[in-house]
Amino acid sequence: MINATFGSYGPGAVRVATCESGLNPNAINPNPIAGSHPAGLFQILYPSTWNGTSQSGQSPYNAQANIQAAHEIFVRDGNSWREWACKP
Repeated sequence: MINATFGSYGPGAVRVATCESGLNPNAINPNPIAGSHPAGLFQILYPSTWNGTSQSGQSPYNAQANIQAAHEIFVRDGNSWREWACKP
């Protein structure tokens, strides 16, 4: 799903998601960051960053929704991984 969504950036996206969550769609970081928790495959801050994506009506633990939201963030940031601690 990651490769299909990210296209040529897929291998890097898989590395980021592997580092962030171990590819576990149910991963959660219990340490809050500004009142939000990193959640799902790409550890997107929920609810703060998550609610700014088109996937806000979905669960951040839905793998496809998390991948779509991560791709939106990646594209919004100029195809940059700046939002993530892990880099490809």
